[in-house]
Amino acid sequence: MSPVIAQGAEAVLSREDNELKKDRIKKGYRIEELDKKLRKSRTRSEAKLLREARRIGVEVPNIRDESDFCIKMDFIDGKKVKDALCKENYRDIGRKIASTVALLHENGIIHGDLTTSNMILKDNELYLIDFGLGFYSSRIEDRAVDMYLLHQALESTHFDILKEVWEIILKVYEEKCNEARKVIKTLGEIEKRGRYRKR
Repeated sequence: MSPVIAQGAEAVLSREDNELKKDRIKKGYRIEELDKKLRKSRTRSEAKLLREARRIGVEVPNIRDESDFCIKMDFIDGKKVKDALCKENYRDIGRKIASTVALLHENGIIHGDLTTSNMILKDNELYLIDFGLGFYSSRIEDRAVDMYLLHQALESTHFDILKEVWEIILKVYEEKCNEARKVIKTLGEIEKRGRYRKR
């Protein structure tokens, strides 16, 4: 049995050599038939998004095999952006993040969990992992929520360089995404709603 390297609410990740296995786990509180249906559809959806992201030029793990509740893919042996981002490299990494997100959004893909833990640097390339919450959408609101989650992640892990890195991300995103201005405007509205809720 492959050693488990992480366990989330939805899935167990195990690694063997250069292969990562993502098993969607059975939920005892769900009706068995519904549980199987949900796990199967989520597994299929994630695999489809990974393949599509790879097709359009986003760096993601290559899928080796897929079954009803499991995806086997390449293990990306790099450093999480969460651990790598710093004052010395934020310009380069910020550009990479923005270019990757813009490419996804331009092709109607929402990642759904844009945290710096789901971004890996390897051989000077930025890889996106974990499309478990991803979906297809060209809605401005959905793109803005993706960007909002990214901002929240940066705020919680890299507050000291948040302003600088975020300026670069917005600048490059605007250069590379056709409807970026609408997305950024909506992002501002979402941030206001967030601040209002915190009071």
